[in-house]
Amino acid sequence: MHAFRNQRGKIGTVGDVLILLLVLVTIGAWWITQRNKLRTAPPPAPAAPIAATPPPIVVADQDPAQAPSLVAPSPAGGGQLRPFTPGSLPGSQHTAALETVHALIEQGRDADAEARLSALPQDALNDQRIRQAASVLWNNLGIVRQQSRGTAAAVPAFKTAVTLSPRDQTPRLNLAHAYVETKDPALTREFLEETIQIAPNDPVAHLALADLLYGKDDLAGAILHLEQGRQQTPAGSPLRPYLDLVSARVLRAEKAEQKFSARESSHFLVKFNGNEDYDTWTKVLDILEDAYRDIGQKLNYFPAKPITVVLHTRAVFQSATGSPAWADGLYDGVLGRIQIPTQGALTDQAWLARVLRHEFVHALLHQRVEGSRVPTWLNEGLAMQLAGDNSWPDLDRVIKGEVTLIPLSRLEGGWTGFPPDLATVAYLEGNSATAYLIDRYGMGKVQDIIEALAGRQPMADAIKDRLFISYDEFQQRWSDDINEKIRAGKT
Repeated sequence: MHAFRNQRGKIGTVGDVLILLLVLVTIGAWWITQRNKLRTAPPPAPAAPIAATPPPIVVADQDPAQAPSLVAPSPAGGGQLRPFTPGSLPGSQHTAALETVHALIEQGRDADAEARLSALPQDALNDQRIRQAASVLWNNLGIVRQQSRGTAAAVPAFKTAVTLSPRDQTPRLNLAHAYVETKDPALTREFLEETIQIAPNDPVAHLALADLLYGKDDLAGAILHLEQGRQQTPAGSPLRPYLDLVSARVLRAEKAEQKFSARESSHFLVKFNGNEDYDTWTKVLDILEDAYRDIGQKLNYFPAKPITVVLHTRAVFQSATGSPAWADGLYDGVLGRIQIPTQGALTDQAWLARVLRHEFVHALLHQRVEGSRVPTWLNEGLAMQLAGDNSWPDLDRVIKGEVTLIPLSRLEGGWTGFPPDLATVAYLEGNSATAYLIDRYGMGKVQDIIEALAGRQPMADAIKDRLFISYDEFQQRWSDDINEKIRAGKT
C-alpha cells in the first residue's frame, strides 16, 4: 500500500486474487491457496535528530501477529469413488468384461482398464445398465489416475464418465473439482450452472462461478453465488472466516461501485466515478500501461489476466476500501484490484505515478507468486524500488553508528504485530535489503528468486540455490555494506 503522500503502509492482502474457485471438497477434505494476511504499517514519523550512537534496534521476543492460515489440507485420496458390485449385471454378455475392468482398476492397472473400457462396443452402451456401469468404472479409473499421475491426467476419464451418465452427481463433481484445480478453460459458466442444477448443495461450483462472474466484474452475480457457496460450507470449516471476509469485501465493493463507469485497455480495467475528470483516468491508463511494460520487463513477468483499478474520490476512499485515513492507495488481494483516491491526482502526477507503480508491483507479484509467499520485506522493497520512490531515506543516512538489523527471516510474514517504530524500521530494511540485492546481484537474480518462490521454495532455499550463499550470509553481507557506508559517511 502506498501511504498518504510521502507515507506508506500495507493492508488488506489476503490470499490469491479472489481464488474462490480453489475451494476443493474431496471426501470431506478442503483445498484453497493462500492465507488471510493483513499487513498494516503506520506512516513513518517525521525524522528526528538522531544521537551519534543510538541504541541498537531491538527485535521483539514474540513473532509478529499472523492472520490465521487459510491453507487447507490437500485432498486426501483424490475424488469420490463410485461403488461397483461384481455380479450386479446378470444376463449381460458384457458382464465379464466389466468385472475384469473393475478388477484391473482395483489393482491399479489403469492402462489395461482403459483399453478394455474403450473397447466396449456401442451396442453395449445402448443398454442403460451397461452404460451406467461403464460410467462408474470410468469415474473410478479417473480416481486411480488422479492418485497416481495427478489431477490433469484424470480429466479425460471423468469427462467420459459424465458423458455416459450426465445427471450423475459423483462424476460431475469430480470433473468440476478437477477443472477448478487445473484451471481448465472448460470451466465455463454454462458448465458450472449445469453442475449447480445437478448438485445444488456442493459449494465448489458456486464458488467457482462466483470467481468467474467476479472476473467479468459482475459483482452482484458473484455475491449471489459466493453467499450460496458460503452457506454450503460447514460452519466449523477453517474456510468460513475467509469466505466471510471475501463476502464482506465484495459486497462493500458492489455497493461502492454501483454507479461507476469503466474503461478497458489491453491489460487493465479502470473503474471510476462518472463525475470524475476523464483526464484523470486517461492519465491513469497511460501510467499503468507504461508500468506494465517497464516493470514487467524488469521482473520478466507480465500478468496473465487484466488487473482492475478502481479510482475513488477522496471523500469515499476510506469507507469504500476500509483503508486507514492516511492511505494513498492499496492493492487488495481479496478483490484482486488496485484502489486509489484520485482527487487532485493531476496536480501531482509524480505522486500518481509512484502510487500506481507501487501497487502494480504488488499486483504483479500476487499473480506471479500467489501473494503471501513473497516475503513481506521483498514484496515491499520491490514495490519501493520499482516505483521510483525516493521518499524513504537510506538506512545509513538514518542511523549513525553500528546498526543491529532485524533478521530478514523475521520480516517475511505480516508486520501487524510490530509497534510503530519497529514497523517503520521494517520498511526501511525492506527497501535497503532489496536495493542491495538488486545492486549487488542484478535483476536477473531477483527474477530467479521470484521464480523459485513461485515454485514454492522457502526464501532461504531460494537464496541458497540462486545466490549460492546462505540466507544468513546474504544478510551479513548486506549489514556489512550498510555499516561500511556509515563509516564512510563519518569520514
